[in-house]
Amino acid sequence: MSAQRLVLDAARCDGHGICALRCPDRVSLDQWGYAAVDPAPLEAGRMTKRAKNVAAACPKQALRIVPVTSSGVVPAPSHTGASTDREGPR
Repeated sequence: MSAQRLVLDAARCDGHGICALRCPDRVSLDQWGYAAVDPAPLEAGRMTKRAKNVAAACPKQALRIVPVTSSGVVPAPSHTGASTDREGPR
């Protein structure tokens, strides 16, 4: 398994703080209560499991687990759910 890390989509974060409560060694809150995530790769095992659980618990789905890439570029999220077709009925 390749190395992974926890990443934050700051535009989605609403400052609920659940992530910092569940994973304080990886997530901290700024002075306004918004998340800041440690970008270091996750250690395999318990830390990866905790990070996956905290990402799943985020009410705004602002956290996700991504593979570590040599370029440092975070892969774009895959969006599921609502259709992006905005043309409406024909």
